[in-house]
Amino acid sequence: MIQELAQEILKGTGLGPIANSVTVHDAPPILQTHLRAAEVSASVLSAQAMLINHIWKMRTGRSQTASFDLQGASLAMQSVFYQRIWDYPIALPEPDYPTVGMYPTKDGRHVMIDGGYPLLRNGLLDLLDCGHSTKAVGQAILGWDAAALEQAIADRKLPGVMVRSQAEWLAHPQGKYLAEQPVIELIKIGEAPIEGFPIQPSIHPAAGLRPLTGIKILDLTHVIAGPTSAKALASKGATPLHIYSPHRATLPPFDIDTGHGKLSAFLDIKQDAGKKKLLELAGEADVFAQSYRPGSVSEMFPPEKLAEVRPGIIYLSISCFGFDGPWHHHPGWEQLAQSVSGIAVTEGSEQSPSLTKFFFPNDYLTGHLAATGVLAALIRRATEGGSWHVRVSLTRTAMMLMQQGLTAASATTPVVPVDILQRYMVETDTGFGRLHSLGSIVRYSDTTSRWDLPVVPLGTHQPAWPEWLSVFSRKGI
Repeated sequence: MIQELAQEILKGTGLGPIANSVTVHDAPPILQTHLRAAEVSASVLSAQAMLINHIWKMRTGRSQTASFDLQGASLAMQSVFYQRIWDYPIALPEPDYPTVGMYPTKDGRHVMIDGGYPLLRNGLLDLLDCGHSTKAVGQAILGWDAAALEQAIADRKLPGVMVRSQAEWLAHPQGKYLAEQPVIELIKIGEAPIEGFPIQPSIHPAAGLRPLTGIKILDLTHVIAGPTSAKALASKGATPLHIYSPHRATLPPFDIDTGHGKLSAFLDIKQDAGKKKLLELAGEADVFAQSYRPGSVSEMFPPEKLAEVRPGIIYLSISCFGFDGPWHHHPGWEQLAQSVSGIAVTEGSEQSPSLTKFFFPNDYLTGHLAATGVLAALIRRATEGGSWHVRVSLTRTAMMLMQQGLTAASATTPVVPVDILQRYMVETDTGFGRLHSLGSIVRYSDTTSRWDLPVVPLGTHQPAWPEWLSVFSRKGI
């Protein structure tokens, strides 16, 4: 199943046949789930590794192989849970936050609301006309039918959905639309000359040439899926410059988890000076990545405009519900994708749905699918030219996961054995102190996956490309 699904994922990018250069070793399960999440994660990581090996061959003429096991593939969806600073765990956001949770409704259904940010929280409390407590929110929701509340939430452009079974979602107009889309959409958005990978005889940092050395990523993403894509590409040598609003709330555990290998700068793109600066940065970038709610960043900086500013740009978009259909403009996160796609019903039941425990499959898998799509676009740019739009969505990822069927095999304990974790844990000195975190999962025979830049607090750097990147030729090979 693993290699077949990996090839199916790659087929959707429009590339020709890619040699299978990846070995996935079997291993006892470590996830508490009915889903074939480990196998799907292995498929996604395999597809990504095949393209990395293909790019390495393009750049150097040398072949390499890659390998990992199913336990590593499982950990790739759990990394935020295993990071520590000076051996102290990094606390996750308050688990009992009243406007983030699954609640029963008057008609015996359930809704999942996801108002974790102040404006979203306030909007949901105003709609429900209740106080900010789990009891008050629950009582208010019990006064609604699930479908009516879902529509009221959507009318206010807030995040929340009715929990559905897989069959219900596949019968829904948005589910029908997504079922017809590949998990990675790769769309040509402009003409541009063939542009190979950057070349420079004197490589900096001193680590030497790596598969994505010299590739610049302008990273306007947040929380998990979007930042994970740039983190994955950074581990292969790319240089992401993460841009964040100085006025937006932060989520330290996730910011740290996805901050490896990146420069980080503040920029207020709602101001004219910030917009101008971002366009200047985009003019020198290889990849422009954004994962904010539809109609925000994508409206201010649409793909076609950036393809004019920087012919050959790879524009990455990540959404919850896809890019067309009646729900394409709805905001959402991991929990909502689980709730509509049938995952929550599968993990629990229709009477008592439940989210996955101790791992975030849609966020992390979508992030790695996004990185895979960027790799495919870079290959196509290097072989046929053009500017490209890569599109992935959390719910399409959830549907792919559900389509693989269920398994009776799952871990007997939610605690991952220490000896498994130790195979992947790394220690680095960061802007937060000594950080213990999960390193890269995939091992390559010729190159090393690692992050050259340490995690730093948001806004540590200036919004500018580092001087040493300017020495690379943009024509490349």
